[in-house]
Amino acid sequence: MGDRILFDYTVLATLFSLVLVLLIVYFIVSAIRFFKRKSTTDEKLLQKLDELIKLQSQQSDQKSKHEKPVS
Repeated sequence: MGDRILFDYTVLATLFSLVLVLLIVYFIVSAIRFFKRKSTTDEKLLQKLDELIKLQSQQSDQKSKHEKPVS
């Protein structure tokens, strides 16, 4: 019958484990980068919203000063 060549599945399991670990590390690094970008863009958005609120309150104050009181 001859000699059979046996496939060693430990190499396949090791490669699968390595790929899985690398994917997990990649997703963690991607998540960290995303949240850093998100926090900076959120901070910029909050600053712009604060400016809009200030402008809106200034305009409403000016309108209330110019309106005549109704008696």
